[in-house]
Amino acid sequence: MIDHSESSPLYRQLQERILDSIHNGTLKPGDKLPTELELSETNNVSRVTVRAALDSLTSEGYLVRIPGKGTFITKDKIKKNVVETIGFSDTCKLQNKVPGAKVIKCVIEDATVSDQEHLGLMPGDKVINIERIRYADNVPVSVEYSRFPSSFSFLLQEDLNNISLYDILKNKHKITFGISRKYIVMEFASFDVATYLNIEEGYPLLCIKSTVCNPDGQKIHRSKQLILGDRFELIV
Repeated sequence: MIDHSESSPLYRQLQERILDSIHNGTLKPGDKLPTELELSETNNVSRVTVRAALDSLTSEGYLVRIPGKGTFITKDKIKKNVVETIGFSDTCKLQNKVPGAKVIKCVIEDATVSDQEHLGLMPGDKVINIERIRYADNVPVSVEYSRFPSSFSFLLQEDLNNISLYDILKNKHKITFGISRKYIVMEFASFDVATYLNIEEGYPLLCIKSTVCNPDGQKIHRSKQLILGDRFELIV
């Protein structure tokens, strides 16, 4: 029980109780916590105290809050090496997770100024824009945006749901990958992204931007990944 006579703050005591339950296996990855009211009544503390404990554990990556569903123990983080050119699907498989993908958009668009700069295109050129939600063990963890020169228009004929885009490029179309330059920044979830990932609008996300080339230095595509930080561990 929470000891009100101790000098340790009540929220810290509750936080440590939850951590103990996680470490000893009483609470397992994916388990749903009781509601704030239930935790308040069970531990004889205020809901403000409960909220402070849960906020701290969420910021440390032990919990994830899904609006309308509740607070859950986070599953093991996905370790992603941002130095290597390796796709999301292979990253999941290396960690015994089942990758998934749902296409949001797959269209031809006018190249933007950024496309021209990063892909070496000219004004008036077209790009293939592919946007997908990425899943690990059926849980949405990332939104992926990929933009290719128009020479990759064959991708418009491919079914890109629940399949590795890199596998299609490498195995079916014999495209090889060389270096890629990546930038990692923080971005906040828009309404659309929040809906895709079952999070609140404005939720902080890791944003990885990259441009991928073949071994000869020819630009293949530029990408942007918006990632739930509490589900990924980046390796550099």
